[in-house]
Amino acid sequence: MNALSKTENVDPSTGEITTTGLPAGYQAGNQSLAVSIAMAEVDQQITTAHAYPRSVDLAVKNILTLATLDEETAKECVYALPRGGKPIKGPSIRLAEIIQSQWGNNRVGTRVVHVDRIEKYIEAEGVFHDLETNSATTSRVRRRIVDSKGKLYNDDMIIVTGNAAASIAKRNAILAGVPKAVWRKAYGEVERVIVGDVTTMAEKREDAMKAFAAFGVTPERIFAALEIGGLADINLEHYTTLIGMHQALRSGEATVEEMFPVAKPKADQPADLKGKLDKLAEGKDQPSTAGDQPAKQQETQESDAGSSPSGSDAPGKQASTPKATATEQKPSSSPVPPADDGDPIAVATRLGRAAYRNDLSERAVPADYKQKSREAEKAAWIAGFRDEADKDAPEPGSVEED
Repeated sequence: MNALSKTENVDPSTGEITTTGLPAGYQAGNQSLAVSIAMAEVDQQITTAHAYPRSVDLAVKNILTLATLDEETAKECVYALPRGGKPIKGPSIRLAEIIQSQWGNNRVGTRVVHVDRIEKYIEAEGVFHDLETNSATTSRVRRRIVDSKGKLYNDDMIIVTGNAAASIAKRNAILAGVPKAVWRKAYGEVERVIVGDVTTMAEKREDAMKAFAAFGVTPERIFAALEIGGLADINLEHYTTLIGMHQALRSGEATVEEMFPVAKPKADQPADLKGKLDKLAEGKDQPSTAGDQPAKQQETQESDAGSSPSGSDAPGKQASTPKATATEQKPSSSPVPPADDGDPIAVATRLGRAAYRNDLSERAVPADYKQKSREAEKAAWIAGFRDEADKDAPEPGSVEED
């Protein structure tokens, strides 16, 4: 701590003595006035923090009270990002602000430190300084400043992206600086308030779909991100994740393109899960047989067969015999109907096998099969899926090890 030194100045004409209080070492040119003032401010804040220490118990109670003040506040206190089929959830910048304000005796700052238009990223820094313990935490965050096509953002979008990066850096610095034991209970209560009563899940699902529709996100993209079959599959855990994802979009911590990437479907495959299941049910995914040939090619072969000499003067009659023979020998080009005779277990097994061949996940069990009365069909669907997956697995000893 820098002690203020008193300097006496004597006026030669009047003999008046004046005293000035500047930091020690300033007149010797050791540091500038701005640095000296800043150091004096920090020292005074540390002195005040030691004179009026925080109450940990009171801080924990206040954080819990404010975070669960109402359902809307609770929703703003979480964020979620889907990564690899599993959501990453955590406290948002709004909860971090509540934690910082109620923890007390601290200083927080954030700023954009670098904009790289060559590498196309922006970097922001957040700092949290606990005045009681005199410990500081710094966090840096980078965000891309290009769109989905790789084009550099304009100046306005770069500013918006910089603000979002600064908020994330500030949140990370606060959560790293304040012990998790202080805000863990509040975060758990926030999730409980968001989930609410299970009897209201139907309304919650509809509200979630409407909230994402404002960002141009279709239900199909939501189902794909959560890896579920449809709206009925959204449970309490999924709903909490959706609230966090929506808050991340609102606060700018994530973009629609990052959260809901659009996968380009194959040329011969439908785009959504419902279309794939419909196509499977119609039997259109059966592989074509080796004898399938276009009608024009068959006519050409039949014509060639009829015009070939065979020791007779009636080519038309000769043509009819090979035609009939070719027809009998060629397999039919129409899809072969599945031999399940309407047995629901056999149908479920066949759909499970076909789902694996269409690159679906094992979690994509049709919603109808998840009912309690159809558990046997669900088990058959999964068994068919796994049986088909086992066919692609290499046999033991068939793969050489290095």
